[in-house]
Parts: sequence; C-alpha cells; structure tokens
Amino acid sequence: MLEINGEKQGEILEVTTTGTATQEDLKMFKEALNEKKLQEEPINILFIFKNINGNTTKATVEAWKIVTKLKSIKKSAIVADESFIGLNEKVEKFIPGVEINQYSLEELEAARKWLRED
Repeated sequence: MLEINGEKQGEILEVTTTGTATQEDLKMFKEALNEKKLQEEPINILFIFKNINGNTTKATVEAWKIVTKLKSIKKSAIVADESFIGLNEKVEKFIPGVEINQYSLEELEAARKWLRED
C-alpha cells in the first residue's frame, strides 16, 4: 500500500509504503512525481518504509520505468527500520547526484527538517 502527501507546491513530497507495493501503487507515485515536477524542480522527497514485504513482479517492472524521472530529485530522505540499512548507498548508485540520508522510523521529524534545509 502506498500513501502520498505533500503534493502542493512548496511541500515536501512524502511517500509512505506499507506492506507490499503493487504496480498500481507505483503508477500513483509516478503520477505524483510528474505533477510535483511541473510545480517545481528540483524536488526534495521523503520515503517512509513500514513493515515492507517487497514488491509484486509488475511493481518491480513499473519501478524501473520511474528511475529516469528520479534525476529531478535534489535531496531524498529514507525513513525505515533496520532491514533497510544501507539502502541509501544502493539508491545513490542508480541516481548519482542526489543527496540521500537515511533515518530510523523514530527520526522522522529529523528527516523532514533535513529536507527543508538548503
């Protein structure tokens, strides 16, 4: 399941994923990202992962279609549990030039604060 907040101009785009991400979830993310890019660029984005069970096969294919759009991201914060340690380093390899920091679930407000800083 995917929840998206902060779609208005000047807000941080927040994407919360819980459980298993589906192809429909990733299409929703792609649409939100496209809309945000029309409002402002570069974009700061917050990813929150809770109780992740992975992606469906179709979702994985959809995710690869989105990767090219991620180049418009300036800063990204990843908020997740311990199972995601090192995810920021893996993501940086796919989208070089994007500043990425990783935070624990308890550090959500610190992640938001970092994204608001220039």
